[in-house]
Amino acid sequence: MEFSITRSRVSIARLFGLAVMFLMVFTSHSFAQDGVVDLVLEISGLSLLGTATLGRLWALMYIAGNKKRVLITTGPYSIMRHPLYFFGLIGGVGIGLASENVLVLACIVLFCGLYYPPVILAEEKKLTTRFGQLYLDYMNRVPRVVPRLSLYSAPECWEVKMPQFMRSVWDALWFVWVFLLLHTVEALQQWGVVPILWKLP
Repeated sequence: MEFSITRSRVSIARLFGLAVMFLMVFTSHSFAQDGVVDLVLEISGLSLLGTATLGRLWALMYIAGNKKRVLITTGPYSIMRHPLYFFGLIGGVGIGLASENVLVLACIVLFCGLYYPPVILAEEKKLTTRFGQLYLDYMNRVPRVVPRLSLYSAPECWEVKMPQFMRSVWDALWFVWVFLLLHTVEALQQWGVVPILWKLP
């Protein structure tokens, strides 16, 4: 079970992403456009998406090409054990807010709440098997997903494995693509090109 979760996590996340995109394309906003709520949600969502993108790039800079060879405990990994999931959650909420669609936001929060915990636990078991006591000590010292900023430490220099990092950059930037997609869909709905199948209250 744990093996299948860790192996298929990317596929499951992509399938869920497609389902969310379907909702965004064919349902209406939950709030009147061009109003105060609309503006606040869009700014909040964009802020979270920017934070998620930068945060994931920060984490990937440390871990790309290293995660199977050595236990990374510096940079973002010095303040939380799973920064990629942390920033992924922030990005997911950002998408929900930027969509201005209550159903999309609820689905994202529910998915993250149900899916992330078993994936994280399975990953921690795998890392414990790989790194043994070193990872157990790290677990005792560093929180799982809630950052503890007082623990922050980073080397003066860090060697980035560019081929692996550049391949990972596209994963980090997908929040930007989703934001652009949201605005494209909104414009197509306003022009009558894309039909709204379900008007949300």
